[in-house]
Amino acid sequence: MNRIYKILQYLSLDVAIGSIGSSILAVKVFDVRLTAFYWLILPVCVWIIYTSDHLLDALKVKNQATMGRHYFHYLHLKYLSVFLVLSIIFSIILIFQHLDRKTIIYGLILCYLIISYLLLNHFISEIFRFFPREFVIAIGYIAGTWGIPILLKYPFITMSQILILISYFLIILSIPLLYSIYEYKSDLVNGFISYSTVFGIKIAEYSIFVILGLSLILSAYSFIIIHQYCYLIILFMGFTLFWEVLFRKRLFLNEMYRIISDSMNFLPFILLI
Repeated sequence: MNRIYKILQYLSLDVAIGSIGSSILAVKVFDVRLTAFYWLILPVCVWIIYTSDHLLDALKVKNQATMGRHYFHYLHLKYLSVFLVLSIIFSIILIFQHLDRKTIIYGLILCYLIISYLLLNHFISEIFRFFPREFVIAIGYIAGTWGIPILLKYPFITMSQILILISYFLIILSIPLLYSIYEYKSDLVNGFISYSTVFGIKIAEYSIFVILGLSLILSAYSFIIIHQYCYLIILFMGFTLFWEVLFRKRLFLNEMYRIISDSMNFLPFILLI
């Protein structure tokens, strides 16, 4: 079972499924409805982005990879590249057939920004010494999974919805920051730039505590104002990640930290019950 989960994790399928959970949360918070095909297009696009990033990493480190997912992508480079191209074609067909013009334009802008990030990250990565890539990842993830619900709701967005958006963004931001701590040694060996390699592990830990502390305060305040389960789920996410940081050394074995962090966006599926 552990081997099967590892493969699913290396393939970024857990992240793709988690993106659906993130959008479910956004839909509940902003009280909007999305076309059925959106729920198919979203995870496919997320998988394309993460797989492209991992393949570029694999090409950079090749068979010298110290991280499992990089070596996996290098080992299966040809097959994954074929699936990547087919997925891109499949998503393009679905997007232009089933999404409205406003959503397509937003998606094209987001696509341009993501491609720019991938190219910068792999060819001019030194730029992220001045603006941590973890912030870019968090912004991109929120833009991809919450962007359309926000567009549909705008301009009728309440202050409590803005607060919960900020709270959730802080939770998403804490996850890549946490990964930068766990993957500190591997990043140094492979020459990858992360928040921890630039500022150090201690500063990364303090940053995560502050970020999660703010998230907990905002989500608790929002839940008190509006007694909805979606706000309670975000509050639970924050608490879980907070305790994960406290006990991170125990969770390092078998990459339990990644299992816990990546499973956070599975929680919103409860809202479908």
